[in-house]
Amino acid sequence: MQKNMIYFVMYLVLIVELLIVITERDELDEKEHLIRDKMLNTLAESYKQPLVLTIPQRYSDFNLKSKEPLRVVFTAVGVASESEKKHLEFFVDLDKKSRSKSKPSGWPKGGLTLNNSSKNFKLIREDGNAILIANFKKEGTYRFVAYCQLEHQFPDYLPQYLLDSLKVRVGEFKVATSNSEKFVVKASTLGGVKKKRAEISF
Repeated sequence: MQKNMIYFVMYLVLIVELLIVITERDELDEKEHLIRDKMLNTLAESYKQPLVLTIPQRYSDFNLKSKEPLRVVFTAVGVASESEKKHLEFFVDLDKKSRSKSKPSGWPKGGLTLNNSSKNFKLIREDGNAILIANFKKEGTYRFVAYCQLEHQFPDYLPQYLLDSLKVRVGEFKVATSNSEKFVVKASTLGGVKKKRAEISF
């Protein structure tokens, strides 16, 4: 009888220890889920931040006699990671809403992108920014509008089930389009010799 009692007590001790282990495991799982959800929510919010295009120099004077082309820098704010910068797309076109219908010589049909350039106009990528390199050939005041677009790239270090959860949280914000920014370039011949009018005195 006493021997059976000892076994019974040992059995109870084992059951209690097993329950403790199960409880601790459940608590750890709960904490793990909370940490995971917080991490995913933080990542998702970073992808939901608005994409903003800025143009530091929104008005430029260009001398048609210059041997150097005009350079206009476009900067995107709101990119979630450094790796995403190489996926940014930039778009520049003539401002069709402007009263000025001046069109620079050699402007590419359909507007200017990183992949669609011409001899006089091209866009290049530099450190996550874009730079317009322009050679104007005739005088005029040219008005442009620009914007950028980004398809977010999710971290490749996350396992697939977390990536799937992150995509659901990000939803329609997977593709971000910036605001449109306008800028103006006035091309003219600067520093030319002004002809004096002939005056006749009697």
